[in-house]
Amino acid sequence: MINADELWQFSEQHYSRPGVAAACLELQDDYGANVNLLLLLLLLEEQGQTTELAPFMPLLESRRGMFAHWRSLRRRLKPELGADDYAQLLQHELELERWQQEELLAVLTAVPGSGALLAYLNTLQVDNAHLWQLKLAG
Repeated sequence: MINADELWQFSEQHYSRPGVAAACLELQDDYGANVNLLLLLLLLEEQGQTTELAPFMPLLESRRGMFAHWRSLRRRLKPELGADDYAQLLQHELELERWQQEELLAVLTAVPGSGALLAYLNTLQVDNAHLWQLKLAG
């Protein structure tokens, strides 16, 4: 079973691969994708594990507004803040992301397995979902 530190380390490393961050952010901005769920599903696929997608959706929906509001606030304040203050906003956002990853892991422990990354992209109605799956793989 994946633990919180393992998911966080994978996320940091995988997100820094060429093209992965841009793909994640484009899916987030254009389709409403949750980057933490994308990264969790990628890690599961990398480890040969599977999960059901449906149990994650209520959690994501319940947190969608909070994360969208925080990102919007950070983006709006960026031009008005000095580097140190902006770095504090980013740090807080990273703490929120880590907290959400822990919530996703709690859901994961309670669900049976099946393929979910492609299912999630299809749920978001992402055009050429299989190509996005390859982009996310880095």
